[in-house]
Amino acid sequence: MRRDDGFTLLEILVAVVVMGFVIAGLAQATKFGMTAWTVQARMAEQSATMERVDRVLRLVVEQAAPPLAADDKPFAGLEHRMTLVTRLPAQPVTDPVRRAQVALGVDEKDRLVLRWQPHANGVAIRPLPPPSEIVLLDGVDHLDLSYRQAVADGGKWMRRWDDASLPALVTMQIVMKDPKVTWPALQVTTMLDSNGSF
Repeated sequence: MRRDDGFTLLEILVAVVVMGFVIAGLAQATKFGMTAWTVQARMAEQSATMERVDRVLRLVVEQAAPPLAADDKPFAGLEHRMTLVTRLPAQPVTDPVRRAQVALGVDEKDRLVLRWQPHANGVAIRPLPPPSEIVLLDGVDHLDLSYRQAVADGGKWMRRWDDASLPALVTMQIVMKDPKVTWPALQVTTMLDSNGSF
């Protein structure tokens, strides 16, 4: 009996099953690769956002203006918000408006917001413009703040700051709505007082 050249039904079925396994493996590898890429992109975006917010907060606090007179209080802090006179990070050195009155806190839309307007050093000739708003971060539950006295004043940590001088350190902890997203606490030193010491 003569056998025809070709594939038997069993051989074709085995080839189809093997090909199915190969395609399933490629699909899983592609899905894993896409998931890993998405996670990496999200982590890179979160890291870039964290770095940007960290830089802005550091610069705003580091550039806090010391009091110019005995009754001047350019820095006031509460547990979850603070106001201060400072130099904004984006202002060029040649800008005539060198100082700004800044308020930092979380608004009703769960956003970490920096509101600012030019700070008048004396009596304003004309009304100041309305405050501008910069949204630093979305999805924020609250901002925890604490302030440290200078060592010469006792070096205590406080939840409120209403002293005429600047705090030596400010600790900021951003607490997000999503418990999976955590931000490290940020501790920033302020500028030296006008006499050159804390």
